[in-house]
Amino acid sequence: MGTGFFYKVVHPQKDIAKILIVTNKHVVRGADVVHFVLSSALSVRALDEQHQPRGHKDQKFMLPLNGNTYLHPNPNIDLCAIDVTIPVGQVLQTGAQLRSMFIDSSWLPEPEARPIIRDVEQVLVVGYPRGLWDSHNNMPIARLGITATHPLAHYQNKREFLVDVAAFPGSSGSPVFTYEAPMFRQGDGAYTPGTKVQFVGVVWGVVEWNVEGELKVVEIPSALKQVPVVSSSLSLAIALHADATLELDAQFFPDRRDV
Repeated sequence: MGTGFFYKVVHPQKDIAKILIVTNKHVVRGADVVHFVLSSALSVRALDEQHQPRGHKDQKFMLPLNGNTYLHPNPNIDLCAIDVTIPVGQVLQTGAQLRSMFIDSSWLPEPEARPIIRDVEQVLVVGYPRGLWDSHNNMPIARLGITATHPLAHYQNKREFLVDVAAFPGSSGSPVFTYEAPMFRQGDGAYTPGTKVQFVGVVWGVVEWNVEGELKVVEIPSALKQVPVVSSSLSLAIALHADATLELDAQFFPDRRDV
């Protein structure tokens, strides 16, 4: 089990779009199919006594990975996308609303916001640590942390940064957002009431130390199995820079002039 998030690719010159599940390459490595659940309701704002959309419906889907999976072209970028446009379209064609939000390139920090992003920012990491999730409501687990290195700088000359949040098997593919509330900063440095969320990263691994104290970087395994404990996490997750998703965009619409 691993984490993936919905990502929408829109062609800028054509009225077409693709809906993807973005995750890490190592999450799907060796797998033949992907299982996922889509939750919908006629109105996601009409809530019942359990604070869930009235008449909400969960639909389970199984999709072959062969022919639907697109790997990031850089072998050193642990990122891939699974095309789920057809099952998502099937749900939407019934007139229902999905209970999911689609991230797209507009969630990336805008050019005018990049200079004011600090070394230490509060971040929100959403996923399924240790395979934990609210299966009754089909909801993931959200955790707050802070950036341990600048979220836009290349840590150790790689397109990644460190996040001070514990990551476990199942956390691979978790999106990382800067999270400012109840006030957020504008480009001129002034603060405005409200909440500001920016997509800055995708978790792929953790920093661990072994019994001899040697530091090493490892992928977060997607399979839950019993193994001898010979290493300990430093509660530092490694996240790819979110702008790596733009290279996935180009694989779906290679004739885009802005990629």
